[in-house]
Amino acid sequence: MVPDLTKSAQTPILIFLPKGAADAIATKLAEHGYESTVASSIPEVFDALRSDRYVLAVTTRPDIDIVRNIRSIPVVNLEVFFHAVLSSGGLVTSSKQFDDTGFLQRIKALTEPRTSRTEVSQTELTSNGTAGADARWASRWLASARSLLGTYFAASAKS
Repeated sequence: MVPDLTKSAQTPILIFLPKGAADAIATKLAEHGYESTVASSIPEVFDALRSDRYVLAVTTRPDIDIVRNIRSIPVVNLEVFFHAVLSSGGLVTSSKQFDDTGFLQRIKALTEPRTSRTEVSQTELTSNGTAGADARWASRWLASARSLLGTYFAASAKS
């Protein structure tokens, strides 16, 4: 079951895909309270993006540049949410499964107002007083590891 990620007041999401696929994605978004508009041709996308109504677009990898050349908005690449399905023998089959939970979480992250994202991250940092110390410790540890590995690889190259 997919969690309900309903948003109250929002601007619509532009879906730039072939008609059948776009309708399926629009239905999935509508089920979770997101308003969307389908555009299946370049002239439709051009007109839609000139309106400044949309907070983001959903499309596939070949069309990302088209969207970004018209207007610079966040674009969700739908292809990354399709994953290979393993057969009972552990072999990868040619069919793929859509990760609707991951897709909806990405949509939520991109449509959520930045102020609430900042408030959440600040709350998490202040709730754990050692967050800053942990980050500094991790940074020092990483720098030491890089230094040691660099010395190791330099010595190996000379031999």
